[in-house]
Amino acid sequence: MTTPTEPEPRAAAVLVAAGSSTRMQLPGGVRKPFVLLEGRAVLEHAAAAFDACAAVRELVVVCREEDAEAVRALAEGNPAFRKLTRVVPGGAERTDSVLAGVRAASDAVQLVAVHDAARPLIRTATVAAALAMAGDCGAALVAAPVGDTIKHSSDGRRAERTLDRSTLWAAQTPQVFDRGRLLALLERAAAEGFKPTDDAALWERYVEPIALVRGESTNLKLTTPTDLEVAAAILRARAATDG
Repeated sequence: MTTPTEPEPRAAAVLVAAGSSTRMQLPGGVRKPFVLLEGRAVLEHAAAAFDACAAVRELVVVCREEDAEAVRALAEGNPAFRKLTRVVPGGAERTDSVLAGVRAASDAVQLVAVHDAARPLIRTATVAAALAMAGDCGAALVAAPVGDTIKHSSDGRRAERTLDRSTLWAAQTPQVFDRGRLLALLERAAAEGFKPTDDAALWERYVEPIALVRGESTNLKLTTPTDLEVAAAILRARAATDG
């Protein structure tokens, strides 16, 4: 006799691609989500990782208003975007963009995975692990242990002390939450003027410590042109291994 199991929670992925891309210094006005990385747009790489996860039933892309048509054009007939349900404009702050994306997800999903589109190397296995953890705990944060020695400097010129790296984790995305609870936290933060740099800070501030899911150092965020070179090298190495 088999033991009944709980049904897998339905999830929506919210890809946040509404940043200004100013630090990337891209030629010709190309914006970061549309930069080609080993033949595929950065946004496409991120979407593909969530498309491959069975628990993800919807994909919402949050972008700059002027990029909406370009996102729809990229998605047209593209298998990485088979689950795309909405393309919505972002806001002035990251929390505004996340709020728009979470609101755009349907009431049919229990979980929402918020992911920076600028992290195109996320593994589907990591997405699945974060969803499973959030299903159990209400929320989950993908993060990696800090390997470098971290110094504190109040003026940017002198190091004043060394932090204990054994307790430090570098936050990544996706960050996964019960959709209804995240929506309430985002609306509360907006009312209070709290604008954290990541969504896990909402859970930490208003609920409790958030469960960790160990991420990979390769899940880097594309910020500078050098990051593109590193990401391309990682993708080539993966292709060689998978091939």
